[in-house]
Amino acid sequence: MTEIQYEVREKDLIAFNEHLLANSKHIQKTVQRHQAIIPGVIAAIALLLFFYFKDIPSAIFVILTAMVWGLGVPLFLKLNMRKQLRQMYTEEEKTCILGRYALRVEKDSLVEISANGESKLPWKKVLRIEVEKKYVFVFVSLDAALIIPRDTLDKGCNLHEFVKNVDERIEQAG
Repeated sequence: MTEIQYEVREKDLIAFNEHLLANSKHIQKTVQRHQAIIPGVIAAIALLLFFYFKDIPSAIFVILTAMVWGLGVPLFLKLNMRKQLRQMYTEEEKTCILGRYALRVEKDSLVEISANGESKLPWKKVLRIEVEKKYVFVFVSLDAALIIPRDTLDKGCNLHEFVKNVDERIEQAG
């Protein structure tokens, strides 16, 4: 059967959590609010200053504030979120999650081999597989997945074949 070997690092764990948050409607609304709605309101105030009060210096200052808000606040939110994600896991949890892994596709289960040993995951417990530009996520619950970073795959591992086999097994089990 198909087998791949890879390493999970702390930045990969953070990338997975960012992936989950990016798909969260609440987070999307918050970012949209700070990128478009609030700067739009501030820009409307600038237009009022410019056309009604003829206060050009204040209008320019308010427009610059809107631009800084629209570009800066989402960046600040992303950096703050990364800081919180780093603090979310204890050192013990990180040592259990991070490290070298091998995944093997078998007829009745997905076999995960790590420093802690070998574990089998029945196909009925695998929800889906998502392929991203830098990662492949094999979801085992709504908020937990096996993280496969593309750039740490061992040479000779055929990720495309692995993804195809996992997807077929998930469909057969479902």
